[in-house]
Amino acid sequence: MRRALWIALFALGAAACEGQGDAGDGLVVERDPIAPNCTPLAGTFPSGLALLSPASHRAALVQTNPPGLASFDLDAERPIALAFHNIGTDSDGDGEDDASANQPYVGFPLGPVMGEITALRDDLALVSTSNYEQVLVYDPSAATPRGVLVETPASVAPGAYPLLPPPGETHLRTGISTLVCVRPVVPIDSTGEPTAPSEVCDPEQPSYLTTLTAGKAVAGGRLFVATSNLASGTRFHPGTVLVYQWIESGGALRVRPDATTPVLFTEHFNPTGMTRVVTPGGRELVLVTATGAIGSGTGNANVLTDAAIEVIDPTVPRIAAVIPLGLAGASFDAPALDPGGRMAWVGASSFRHVYAVDLRALDDASLYAATGPPAILGITANTADARVFDADHPLALPDRSDGPPPALCQGFTNVAVNAAGDALFATDFCDGTFTRARIDLSGAPPVPVPANRIQIAAQATPFAPSDAVGELRAPGLLRVRAGVPGVDYQTPDVFAIVGQPDAQLCALRVESP
Repeated sequence: MRRALWIALFALGAAACEGQGDAGDGLVVERDPIAPNCTPLAGTFPSGLALLSPASHRAALVQTNPPGLASFDLDAERPIALAFHNIGTDSDGDGEDDASANQPYVGFPLGPVMGEITALRDDLALVSTSNYEQVLVYDPSAATPRGVLVETPASVAPGAYPLLPPPGETHLRTGISTLVCVRPVVPIDSTGEPTAPSEVCDPEQPSYLTTLTAGKAVAGGRLFVATSNLASGTRFHPGTVLVYQWIESGGALRVRPDATTPVLFTEHFNPTGMTRVVTPGGRELVLVTATGAIGSGTGNANVLTDAAIEVIDPTVPRIAAVIPLGLAGASFDAPALDPGGRMAWVGASSFRHVYAVDLRALDDASLYAATGPPAILGITANTADARVFDADHPLALPDRSDGPPPALCQGFTNVAVNAAGDALFATDFCDGTFTRARIDLSGAPPVPVPANRIQIAAQATPFAPSDAVGELRAPGLLRVRAGVPGVDYQTPDVFAIVGQPDAQLCALRVESP
C-alpha cells in the first residue's frame, strides 16, 4: 500500500484504534505460518524493519495495529519472536494522552501511526510516528523504550514546537516531538498554489505544521528528521528536514532543536527516507530520498513532480547538493548503500524500476565551500553527473511471466545491497518477484559508474503475484544482514516484510550456504 494512502486511511482509523489492546509487553500470534521460512506478526501493517549487528542476531520490526515495536531472533530458519512493546496511549512519556494532547492542533483526537525505524546501534533505535508527529527512542534488541532528555532552548518562540517542553525547560521523555510550525522560504505547494497557513501558528508569520514524520539520520552531532508535509490528497507543502542537536554523554542522551538552523527546506517535495553515509573520500553526509508529489496509485499518472536524492552537509548544516532523478516516483525508504559508500540505490513507488547514483561525485570539495543554492549535480556547471539510473534511464525489473498484465501491475519496488556490495536485491510488491543484479565496481570505473556495470542476473518467485488470493504475496521492505554468510552466521541472510494475506516476516537464503 502506498505510504500517502496508508497514512490517509489511518488518519481516520487511528482515533478508533488508539488505546485498544494491552498497553504492556506481550506477543501472541494465533496464526500458523503460511511458509516454513515466514513468521506471522502479532498485528497488521508492518511499517519498519531494521537488522541489528551480526553479533546480536536480532531484528526490530515496527507495526501499526496494535502500534508498537517487536524484536526477533534471526538465528533460525525463520525469525523467532522475542518481545513486543505496545506504545499505549502516552507513547512519549509526557504524562498526557497522545490523542488528547494532539487535538488542539489537528482538530480532533488523533494518536500515533507507526512508521520507519532507524537503528543507530544494537541498543539504540529511532522510530517515526505520524499524525502524532514524533520520533520514539527504543532499545531495539529488547523492544523497550529509552529515556531521552528533551530540551527546548529559551530562545525558541512559544508555540513553535507545540508539544516540546516550554522554552527554557528540559523534560525526560521517550519521544521527541516533530510537530513544528515552519515558515517556508518559497511558500508554494506542489500544485503551484500558495501554501495554506495553519491557524495554530503565529499569524504574523504565516506558517504550517509539519506532518508525516519520515526518515531520520544522526550525523555531525545532529539529528535530522524528514517530514513529508502532506497537506491533503496529492497536495504537499514544501518538504522539511528538522534539525536537532544530539548529545550523548555519560550514558545519557540529550536532544534539543538546533537554535541556529532548526529546519532545512528540501528542494523537492515529499522527503521520505534518510541515511547517513561516509563517501569513499571520507566525507560524512546525509542522503534524503525526495520522492516528489505522488498519488495513491501506480504508473505514470501517479507521479506528479520530480524526485531527487538531496545531500545534507551535517557540519553546517545545509543542503549542499541535489541529484535529480526526474519523474521517478522514488520509494519511501532510505537509500540502500554498499559497504564502501560508493553507490546509493532506491526503489520506486509507482514503477517496476530501480534508481542508482554514484556517490563518488560527492567528494568534490567545492560543493561544500559554496554558500548559495545547492548544486544540481550534472546540471550546475563544473559538477560531475552522479546519475547511473534515473527516470529516463531506469534499471527495469523483468515482468513475471505468470503475473498480472503489466498494465495492471505497474510496480512498487524495494531494494537492498548485499554485505559485499557486489549484488543488488529487489522485490516487486505487485509481481511478488525477487530479482538479483550483479554490481561490478572493480578497477576504477569513471564517474558515474557505467550502467552496463550493473546487470540483471536472476529472478525468483518466492511470493505470489498480487491477484493470487490466499497465497503469500505483497513483499515490501527488504533488508540484508551485515557480515559474511556462512562465517558470521549460518542462517538466512535476506529478510522481507510480506503484507498479505497476513503480515509476515520472511527469511530468504540468497547467499547463505
